[in-house]
Amino acid sequence: MTFKEDLSQQTVARLPLRNAIAIGEHTILRAAIAIMRAHSLGCAVIVDHQLRPRGIFTEQSIIKMLMEERSLDSTPVSEFADPNYYLATLDDPIAKVWDAVIEGARFVCVTDNSDQLVGLTGQRGLAEYVCDCYASQIAVQRLGSAPWMLQREGA
Repeated sequence: MTFKEDLSQQTVARLPLRNAIAIGEHTILRAAIAIMRAHSLGCAVIVDHQLRPRGIFTEQSIIKMLMEERSLDSTPVSEFADPNYYLATLDDPIAKVWDAVIEGARFVCVTDNSDQLVGLTGQRGLAEYVCDCYASQIAVQRLGSAPWMLQREGA
């Protein structure tokens, strides 16, 4: 099976998922930023009362907020939610996440069949999937180390 076929046939459920930070739309900016820092995650998913994603608050949202000099203690995250967030269900093909990342998504919200948030994937999830499933076809070296070869050249 080729890589493209694999992306079309395997489902998002095969990708490693990170725990998502779920926050309500009325969460104030300072609280959202503190939660993101505590979990070392670059985004929080804005959800409704049934845990269905309604937007995403990212590090880019924080930069936008700082440029507008808004109050951290009274402004809700919904005012800085990124309207261009990406969704995929566990049953969608991995190709859907791949396409979102190609379009510029760093994070993709993953939902179950009830549209409830179950986790995050995206650039990191795809990289881990490729490394796990195609380890023999890629060579990884440590940053700063001298390049190495899989086979000796010459005599």
